[in-house]
Amino acid sequence: MRHNKLWMALIAGIIMALLSFAPASAHSIAGGNGRIYGQLLDGSRKNAPLAGQSVTLQMARGNSAQDLRTTTTDAQGMYNFTNLATDQTINYAVYINYQGAQYVSNIVALNSKPVQQVNLTVYESTSDTSKIAIVQATLLVNAPDARLGTFTVSEFFSFQNLNTRTFVGSLDASKGRPHALFFSLPKGARNIVLGKGFDGYRSLQADSGFATNAAIVPGDNEFAFSFEVPYTTTNYDFAYTAMYPTVALSFMVPPDIHASSGTLLSQGIVNVDQHSYQVFKGSGLLSNQQVHLQLSDLPAPASSSSSQAPAGTINPWLIVILLVMLAVLGLTWFLYRSYQQPATRKGSAPAKSRQQGKGASEAEQKDAQATEGRRQALLRELLALDKAFEAGKVKKGSYEQQRARLKARLRSLMSEQETASR
Repeated sequence: MRHNKLWMALIAGIIMALLSFAPASAHSIAGGNGRIYGQLLDGSRKNAPLAGQSVTLQMARGNSAQDLRTTTTDAQGMYNFTNLATDQTINYAVYINYQGAQYVSNIVALNSKPVQQVNLTVYESTSDTSKIAIVQATLLVNAPDARLGTFTVSEFFSFQNLNTRTFVGSLDASKGRPHALFFSLPKGARNIVLGKGFDGYRSLQADSGFATNAAIVPGDNEFAFSFEVPYTTTNYDFAYTAMYPTVALSFMVPPDIHASSGTLLSQGIVNVDQHSYQVFKGSGLLSNQQVHLQLSDLPAPASSSSSQAPAGTINPWLIVILLVMLAVLGLTWFLYRSYQQPATRKGSAPAKSRQQGKGASEAEQKDAQATEGRRQALLRELLALDKAFEAGKVKKGSYEQQRARLKARLRSLMSEQETASR
């Protein structure tokens, strides 16, 4: 009888919790005088209207959100949502999934202006990555947790897509690494938490990183995620691979951790959000180029000595395991001595082959670096032009001509890099 009462109380609690978190009913958000209308435009075709596409209106109240209605655009690409509540606690947004990419409008509040026009621009999709670059990559190393033997890393990326189409990748891994947006991870990384830029998309972890079908629209794109890195000693070699051409890379490390790098330059101590960090910077990274940051003086991870047997006692199974290990070591030493000389003779040829090809690879690397330097300069020039236009220092006609010319030169350089990488 007592158990029955407990079960009844538990079920009642679950029902009450479900009722308290239930979304607002259609009656509570319908019947208002609010209206959101707009036009769906194709940015890849000079903002031509898109007809026959499904557009959804989403409503948010507090910490909950739900899809309210879906409509189809007419011949002029128009959509219309009427009879909307104008309560100040309610916000709206219009979104569409077009050719594998998600496009969302700005947040709309109808309490002060009940009728608003909200146009939504989408782009045709492409699988071409030659016009994608990372303008800024920032890796923030957080203070280690000696008890767990881990430290957390947060990564922030600012991408620039110079194409007039949205890059949309595929997570099909049947032929190896998916042709999708890919981020590298250090060995052993775990507990990945995806942040900005990944909402509504899927991800697939690989041994050297993870792929995602998140889209990169024309212009600026931002992504952020974090993960844990396990460590077993007070030293750690952090290896980072730039998956795309990168204009600038920054590492931020707590000052109580000694950090050094053979390729990144130390910028001293900076203060961010009332925290101090050592900053190391690099620039002009090519696709698949790797850099290393050596971390030392990490707090020693907690040992597992507490799980050992008490002093003065001998575990008989431990003796058996030690005997087996000694036997295996003896057999391994015998095999090593038997095959040592043949293996040494066979291993000498590859070293000679690598030495012969060293000169050619150095020349190719210099050419690639020169091309990358020109591409970086064009990217900086393009960003400076955008800022000047936004500040009103450049007229629209001149801005459009200069930007088109710079983008044409960038496409040419990035095509050269893509051809060389093949």
